[in-house]
Amino acid sequence: MSPLLLPALLVLLLALLWHASRVRRRRALQQERDRGLQQILLLRTLLEHMQHHRGLSFGLMSGEESLASQRWTTYQQVGQLLKQAQAHQASLFWYASWHHMQSLWEDIEVGLEVASPEQVLTLHNRLIAHLLDTIGAIAERNDLVRFGQLAANGDGHWFELLQNTELLGRARAIGTGIAARRQNTAMQREELLRLAQRIRQEAYLVLVRLHAEPALRPTVASAVREAEEALDRYLVDIDNLLQSDRRLHSSAFFTVATQAIGAQYALADMLLERMQPDSAGVDATDP
Repeated sequence: MSPLLLPALLVLLLALLWHASRVRRRRALQQERDRGLQQILLLRTLLEHMQHHRGLSFGLMSGEESLASQRWTTYQQVGQLLKQAQAHQASLFWYASWHHMQSLWEDIEVGLEVASPEQVLTLHNRLIAHLLDTIGAIAERNDLVRFGQLAANGDGHWFELLQNTELLGRARAIGTGIAARRQNTAMQREELLRLAQRIRQEAYLVLVRLHAEPALRPTVASAVREAEEALDRYLVDIDNLLQSDRRLHSSAFFTVATQAIGAQYALADMLLERMQPDSAGVDATDP
């Protein structure tokens, strides 16, 4: 054997080992990212149902009995989603916000029987804040959001859309309660007014940015227009509700609000779908 051949073979072997290690590392990172995305998709659904449960609960506890069956159905759906989340418990365990969320849900289950509507509303608000924190932490860890321009193109705007659903969801809960009550507090009306102002200032901005993305515009243009129109209708209802001489039925207000929130979720889902791997088959559950 040539004295130069052995070193050349060693260099080749090291190069092959380095390449194989790099491929394995990239594959592991991609699998972790895919698992994170599957967790986000589940928690995004849980978020929507938690928000729905909050609005129905505050409306029902404020006197709108027609919401009782919807709340019961939503309560059951939340329970099912929490059971599904157990498959990801090994990963979710490391997020303090996830533990806070679970504890607050237990408090809400008790509070539905003994607490005031305002107390249950506050518990919901805290719970949903922790749930959003958990989603955001998973997304940041896996480079799925626009924090520091990590996500490619405009796909990462999905998290801003989820944050906007919470603005709309809080307004839905308070507005449904106001509409359900023959008497409501000045504090609640002031809070609804503040939320409406924030919706006007913040909720339209991400829609404009999405429409401005050349790669996204053909896909999202119609959904963006629908979301803008739904926001317009929602804000008109809020304005009417805040005028003492205009009466709105609480269930009708809830429906219009839910349509506006649903339009935000539809856009978020479109962006999240674009992030999913082309090839199926990665098991999303924890090993």
